Amino acid sequence: MTDVIVFGGTTEGRELAECLQERRISALVCVATEYGTAQLRPGGTLGVHTGGLDEAGMAALLRAERPRLVLDATHPYADDVSRKIRAACGEAGVPYHRVLRPSETAEGCEFFSDMAELLAWLRGQSGVIFSALGAKEAPALTAVPDYENRVWLRILPGVKGLSACLDAGFPPRHIICMQGPFSREMNEAMFRAAGAAILLTKESGAAGGFAEKAEAARRCGMTVAVLRRPQDDPGEDVAAWLTRIREGRI
Repeated sequence: MTDVIVFGGTTEGRELAECLQERRISALVCVATEYGTAQLRPGGTLGVHTGGLDEAGMAALLRAERPRLVLDATHPYADDVSRKIRAACGEAGVPYHRVLRPSETAEGCEFFSDMAELLAWLRGQSGVIFSALGAKEAPALTAVPDYENRVWLRILPGVKGLSACLDAGFPPRHIICMQGPFSREMNEAMFRAAGAAILLTKESGAAGGFAEKAEAARRCGMTVAVLRRPQDDPGEDVAAWLTRIREGRI
């Protein structure tokens, strides 16, 4: 039996796990990859479940562990995963709470509510595009005219994501597999190497290096196009939950 289950291999998930461990609160952290597991220090009151779960698997885990609450600290753009966690909690009768990182923006950015809106705008733009949206959104960018020559991708260094990008037709020379966040200098070097005129990014916050990307793009004279976060569940800031845990209010 576990007091708290945390979903998410994110920075926020790690912060929550460390805080729960410090307070000796029994917790189980669910992460999808071995990389996520490697960022944690299980032991004592903290356990880790590695591997993706579908909705039925989540519900079964919740019924087995019988936690007092679930903290969904998955990526702000993992809306499909969050819907499954929320549904599993409803099925198992466990209180669900969405935990999000603070959002960051910068002046002069173009904002888009979804990929369809962003793609419609891109069709009217010229120049090289540097996408920091990740592998999940990469196939949609094949709708950009001459995408094989115009679009560069920066994705996490995973076989699944790389295979998806290659299968979509992106040339290997335009795919950068690296783990961020990156400094302003590193971003600027990549943007200049690609000869990019447009940066595609998400509202990734400080944990995702948003400010560094935006500043590097500004120095390179690029347009910054931002894909907004899904709005189905605004959630609550991770700082509020860390305070709540430290004060024993969970």
